[in-house]
Amino acid sequence: MTSVSALWNQSKNLWSPGVAAENVTQMFESAQEKLHARPGAADLRATDTMFKIIYDQTNAANMHTMAVILLIFESISLYAAYLMWNLQKRGFYLYLAGIAIAFFTPLLLIGGWFGAVNAIAGVFFSCFMAILYAFNLKHMH
Repeated sequence: MTSVSALWNQSKNLWSPGVAAENVTQMFESAQEKLHARPGAADLRATDTMFKIIYDQTNAANMHTMAVILLIFESISLYAAYLMWNLQKRGFYLYLAGIAIAFFTPLLLIGGWFGAVNAIAGVFFSCFMAILYAFNLKHMH
């Protein structure tokens, strides 16, 4: 279900990357404001610099690239889940390949903080799921 939802969201980002870039910028601005509002947030120059770099890299072209990358990843994930549902071990390895694509491609194609943040965000939950799938490898053939 997550892959289907993500496919829908990434297709929207693919067709309107400018709107997606604006939404991501607003999300990061909100996070930065919350960080500044925390008690004891004295010296935030380093994080402010990081946020500025991310703002500069959050544009329609990078959002379009990320949408393509994540559409590929989610398609692979959905097919891999289908294979694992049918107890085929190759689905697990395909899922791992999809995670690798979702992690390394933003670093290579976009780079910088924006690429790193998207790479980490793209695979965080998937790595947890891969560990859970790995526990069931013995039941697959």
